[in-house]
Amino acid sequence: MRPEANRTEEFKLRAQFVVLFVAGVFLVLSIAWIARAILLLFFAAILCSLLLTTATNWVHAKLKLPRGIALTTVVITIAGLSALGIWLRGSAIAEQFLKLQIDLPLATHKLYGKLQATDWGQWFLARLKESTQQMGGLAFAVSRIGGMVLTTATAVGALVVLSIASLYFAAEPDTYLKGLRLITPSRYQNAVERCLTSAAVQLRYWLLAKFISMIAVGVLVFIGLWILKIPLAGTLGIIAAILTFIPNVGPILSGVPAGLLAFAISPAKGLLTVSLFFLVHFIEGNFVTPLAEREIVKLPPALTLAVQLFLATITGAIGVALAAPLIAAASGIVLALRTEKDKVNHDSHSGDDQISLHSSSLTDHDKFPGKHQEYANQADCGEFTKPGGPPYQGNA
Repeated sequence: MRPEANRTEEFKLRAQFVVLFVAGVFLVLSIAWIARAILLLFFAAILCSLLLTTATNWVHAKLKLPRGIALTTVVITIAGLSALGIWLRGSAIAEQFLKLQIDLPLATHKLYGKLQATDWGQWFLARLKESTQQMGGLAFAVSRIGGMVLTTATAVGALVVLSIASLYFAAEPDTYLKGLRLITPSRYQNAVERCLTSAAVQLRYWLLAKFISMIAVGVLVFIGLWILKIPLAGTLGIIAAILTFIPNVGPILSGVPAGLLAFAISPAKGLLTVSLFFLVHFIEGNFVTPLAEREIVKLPPALTLAVQLFLATITGAIGVALAAPLIAAASGIVLALRTEKDKVNHDSHSGDDQISLHSSSLTDHDKFPGKHQEYANQADCGEFTKPGGPPYQGNA
């Protein structure tokens, strides 16, 4: 009866563990679902803190300043440059954005009138109207992505939280890493640290490559629109640069306002503007980005688009914007785990090869020490029997 009672008690303990584990996972997932937008906001703060940490480490290494002073120097420099830019060009940029808000509806109305004046334009508008009425799902998706159009208070509040959290993460990264180590079982701590290090490296390279691409796209779009004499070329270049941060969706959205303004002027300029955006993003996608991202794992475009669409339905615009860096971080973690697995397999194969080589190099004396001791004793007695042969008498 006692073994049966032990088995029953063991089954109860296992059942309790499974129930508690499932309940814990469900609780964690429920909290993550409720706070999904906040979690993404803090992930954005981690991205900003990585930029601050990279700049701080560079200043610390070059100027030999204490880390706290180096971080303060970086923050003051960024704030000073931003204030200088706002003071020099802030009013002009704000005026151009206000003008863009007025000109875009007018350009859209003007383009609509031009399309109605032609037979093919009327046919196109009729088809477009039918498609719009039938695609209620698309309207729903657009409305969810319409989280981009946040209220001013929400946007400012999110920006404040993002800035404060970024400074906290950049000021004391070791504090948060120590906390993570405390809640991680000791046998998994090394693996977690390797994954975090790999993810941080991937994100740093991805951010650097993305900023290079953003600057290149903004400059090329500005120059092209200025040559084509499209109004508000500077503002449209800034919009194109900012939206380049978002793969797949950003380039399309950045071309819409420029295309509307250009088509309102003339169809020829509209086609030239659309061609300009195609050319700029072709150069960015085939020359700038591959050179800038040569140090990181390439992000599959189809996977990025799928994650963007998924996050758009559950978190809105912030999910669309952060889909690519999330995939970059995940690729760093997968790379670390795969590297560790390959290392373990290589070490195990090397050990097997060494054992095999050691076994093949053993002499008969090493393999059968007992037999050789027996032969030595027989030789001392003057008699030695070979395996399978008659006794052999010594010289004595």
